[in-house]
Amino acid sequence: MLSNKIKTALNEQIQKEAYASNAYLTLATWCEEKNLDGIAEYFYNASTDERNHMLEIYKYLNTYGGSAHIKPLKDTSIKLKNLLDVFNYVFDLEHEVTVAINKLAKLAYEENDFATFKFLEAFVLEQQQWEKGVNELIDMIKRVGYDDKSLFYLNKTFKKNEEKKALGADAAAEKE
Repeated sequence: MLSNKIKTALNEQIQKEAYASNAYLTLATWCEEKNLDGIAEYFYNASTDERNHMLEIYKYLNTYGGSAHIKPLKDTSIKLKNLLDVFNYVFDLEHEVTVAINKLAKLAYEENDFATFKFLEAFVLEQQQWEKGVNELIDMIKRVGYDDKSLFYLNKTFKKNEEKKALGADAAAEKE
């Protein structure tokens, strides 16, 4: 059985994952409004990933004696000037989730809840990779720039990358 502290902390993490999912939808809309469909697809996929994380935690909590719930989410509206601002915002968003998931893993360890600690391990590692990936994207945007010509190139690059990911996922699904 999960302790009350763990139950509360898991529900808080559910909120953070749900918020991140919605924030990525807001960023997808920002990109769509600027005709950046490839980058928008990246954000749609990121939103799905965050929602899947939320559902994994939601189900874990319900399975092991908790009562998962989602409270009303805060507004995800944000004013962004350019693509660099967008990805700096993404880094801050991901870093906030990283800090939260690390605190949750630490709490599970301190509570001697090693099953929850083990469950969270994949999230901890994935957050590390996400932050690294976002930093690489920020570096790319800084190098290439974000004028109209650069945005055309960046959008095409994102589109190709998202198509490759989709093909990889399709190939993996076929093997199952």
